[in-house]
Amino acid sequence: MVRVITFVRRIAGLLEPSLESEFYEEFSLLSKYLDELIVVSDIVDSTSQDFKIYKAWTMKIPKLYGITKIISYCYSVFKYRKMVDVIYVRTFSPPETAALWFGKKLLKKKSVILLPSTWFFEPSSLKNNIYKWILRRAVYAADRVILYTPLMLNEIKKYFPKLSEEKILYLHNAVNILRFSPGEPDDKVLKMYLKHQFRYLLLYVGRISRKKGIVDLVKAFEIVNSEEPGGILALAGREEEKYAEKVRELIKDLGLVDSVIFLGPIPNQDVINLMRACTIFVYSSIGGEGIPRAILESMACGKPVVATKVSGIPEAVKDGETGLTVEVGNHTSFAEKVLRLLRDEALRKTLGENARKLVEKEFSYSLVIPKLAEILTKVTSNR
Repeated sequence: MVRVITFVRRIAGLLEPSLESEFYEEFSLLSKYLDELIVVSDIVDSTSQDFKIYKAWTMKIPKLYGITKIISYCYSVFKYRKMVDVIYVRTFSPPETAALWFGKKLLKKKSVILLPSTWFFEPSSLKNNIYKWILRRAVYAADRVILYTPLMLNEIKKYFPKLSEEKILYLHNAVNILRFSPGEPDDKVLKMYLKHQFRYLLLYVGRISRKKGIVDLVKAFEIVNSEEPGGILALAGREEEKYAEKVRELIKDLGLVDSVIFLGPIPNQDVINLMRACTIFVYSSIGGEGIPRAILESMACGKPVVATKVSGIPEAVKDGETGLTVEVGNHTSFAEKVLRLLRDEALRKTLGENARKLVEKEFSYSLVIPKLAEILTKVTSNR
């Protein structure tokens, strides 16, 4: 058993419409395998009976917020230096990576960093270059670096050429297969988000950003809708304002205003109903992925996926087995794959059932969380 300190942007339970909701659930489960888990955050909207919460102090002034958060996160490591054995960083935001670097270099604490994707602070700017510098220091200092899949390794090595492969461990992203499961959606919840009838529903969950290839997705849907009218493309997630405006202009130009719906951020507890209601889950990322959790959640609900072949996605979306994959930027091929599934109910059912089985076998919390706890425990013995 081991004592661990970790960090999260916000503690808000399953009402949070982002990854923080899953992290809350993940930390609750992880704590059962540890002597103690301390979770540091400066935004605390929910309590927990499973792990200890430390509310970091920050100044909510834009130009000072980031700096005070970095200082406060580093202080939390100093404060609990005698109470924890391992610093565990779950993402790569500057306050978290700075805290790991500080704890490792000055306090000699064991440390583990998980890199969930291969997107690191783009586009290039002075601020982002500083963030990258901090991240590299943390990655090189960490005792262990966790990746979701070996498919991420080539991109990781480009960013961190001095990283020793001996420090790298592989551990899949995971989901709660008890909550995310096949079944009928709750009509009351569904009507909150989808106001009118549709023949079929294509669902995307994630950021509305350039990296996610939403423009390609809309172009693909225009082809699908022209051949199989009556469907809806629902986009759920936070928007990058300028990019979202570009997407909306494209939707208007293509005459899809009534068929493409921006749902905005949706609480994680409601997302399940949209996934159960969708015909196909779609994901058109152009790069920077690990193994996206939204894809795994939809697969856990027994849905076939059409996705681009980037980074670790093919490890979950196995072409012709659990879904269909497409080369990046080929929206015509993306449309063809979606149309193929729309027109073949038996194939949709088979791929969806296979998707569920794969998640049960390789991507469930019950398998992954004990392995993570084992990694955190073992790193303390390598003093």
